[in-house]
Amino acid sequence: MFKKSVSSIILLLGLLALLGYPALPALGEVVVAPHDVRVGLVQQASQVAFSVTGNYQLVDYDTSKIISEVVPGQRWEVCYSPEGLELYRDGTRIGSFKGPLGLRGKVFQVDVLSGTGKQIEREGGLHALGANGKKVVLNNLAGVSVMGAGGQMKKIAPAGGLNLVALYQGDQARRYRSDMEFRLDDKGITVVNQLPIEEYLYGVVPAEMPAHWPGEALKAQAVAARSYVLAQMGTYASQGFDILATQASQVYRGYDGEHPATSKAVDETRGIVATYRGRPISAVFHSSSGGYTENSEDVWKSQVDYLRGRPDPFDRNPQNKHYDWTKTYTAGQLKEQLAAAGYRFSEIYDLIEVERTSTGQRVKCLAVSGLGLDGQPLTIEIGRDPLKGKADEVRRALGLKSACFTMEKIMTGNGAPGQQDPSAEQVVPAQGQQDGHPRLVKVTFRGSGWGHGVGMSQYGALGMASQGYSYQEILKYYYSGVQIVSNYGA
Repeated sequence: MFKKSVSSIILLLGLLALLGYPALPALGEVVVAPHDVRVGLVQQASQVAFSVTGNYQLVDYDTSKIISEVVPGQRWEVCYSPEGLELYRDGTRIGSFKGPLGLRGKVFQVDVLSGTGKQIEREGGLHALGANGKKVVLNNLAGVSVMGAGGQMKKIAPAGGLNLVALYQGDQARRYRSDMEFRLDDKGITVVNQLPIEEYLYGVVPAEMPAHWPGEALKAQAVAARSYVLAQMGTYASQGFDILATQASQVYRGYDGEHPATSKAVDETRGIVATYRGRPISAVFHSSSGGYTENSEDVWKSQVDYLRGRPDPFDRNPQNKHYDWTKTYTAGQLKEQLAAAGYRFSEIYDLIEVERTSTGQRVKCLAVSGLGLDGQPLTIEIGRDPLKGKADEVRRALGLKSACFTMEKIMTGNGAPGQQDPSAEQVVPAQGQQDGHPRLVKVTFRGSGWGHGVGMSQYGALGMASQGYSYQEILKYYYSGVQIVSNYGA
């Protein structure tokens, strides 16, 4: 242990020189790294349990008071009540709090000065000068304490150690890096993980792309994910976080979802962002384009200049199994599927393709005719309401992998040649249906692709990487007119 009288080494501010973070303002202050992201992990939970690895404090943000040091291995619970957040430790009630409650990881930075006041350079480990003037290397800091300016002793975590929070669902736990926050929402508890964007990406890239894919594809995914989160920062600010951990933003699985290959791709593209007119792009991506990507306004509601449709021959490669799929519904099954998507009929008579996207590959608007729940004739054009989306709404409503499809219908009554099912029983006309009017019996959708079809196709990125294209070339192929910028925001 270092003593105050030892003059050969003076230890000042922070451990971040060891860990590669920027310098802290003062010893023991909370680390809020530049470009942190707040990720909404859980919403409307009635109860959340957690434990930690590393050094944490539990803080009441309403009063800025430290509630407790959090000992590794202890099991804590935060429970919702209309009055506030009820906090328990190993089954014992600690108290009720308005919140938010925060788990803050404690990280210190150490600058080492020689007896002459010169800072000692660091070459892999922490260096100090002994009394004989020779350099001493402190690679293992376990158990070492340092004295702050106020005379308090501060423990240094082992080099390379991690602060992790485990969130429990039943007996299953998933671990997350850095800090955690528990907030009251309208119906329960919202859990927010705050951490540096680069560490967040460690948990995103392997959740969005298989880690065994070629390195250039993984790098393209890393840059796309980094660009996307920067463009989306603050989207859910009213709920206390920036983005969600689900497909509504991009999938994030925390520390337990990380993989060395994808972490390497994140590290090798650190700070690299795809930009358009100087700003990070909302670099949306999907699994498989089915051979064509689309203009954003054909799939969703708005035109985005860098999200333009184009042929995608790279998407069809030996590893892509999302081609030539089929999905068949009876009329009754289709009625149930559409009801689950918010389109309610008592009977369905027919489906008519109204409009395709500008590439001609996806169904942009589909008319469904039949009887409403009131028994009256009803026709709904799915994809016509831009607030709900266009081709992507057609895909969602029908429960299909892609809107890149054709239809094969079997009708009863006076259907056109090739549409009738000769073996089908004659259906008694329902109320509001003219006698002999053709009526849907069954429909088969035949299509290719998986996802909305806008931006980067992940299987296309795989195909390009397999043919020797770089991640920069992949990104510029799928995002029109973008620049690949290093050290963005530095």
